[in-house]
Amino acid sequence: MKILNEEHFQNVKRYAESIGDTSLQNCLDRLKSWEDNPDHPSEISLYYDHAPYSFGFTQRYPDGSIGIVGGLLYHGIPDRSFAVTLQPFHGWQMHT
Repeated sequence: MKILNEEHFQNVKRYAESIGDTSLQNCLDRLKSWEDNPDHPSEISLYYDHAPYSFGFTQRYPDGSIGIVGGLLYHGIPDRSFAVTLQPFHGWQMHT
């Protein structure tokens, strides 16, 4: 996984640990599994998103083509992720 803003990444990880939330790590593990798909290996780039404690991501394949583009968004209280959710959720979710 390519982390394009290491400082933001570390701050978000520390925040998740401080509130005892594992949903961020669950999302990171899911993205890692996409990279490790033996039939379609790829690299995920994780980058800064303006929503608090959130990221955008892009999946790229070895030939340079782009796969899924989405967000790894933090739904806090209040939720400032600018994403629509059908059911209230506190923690990180992937949006594609």
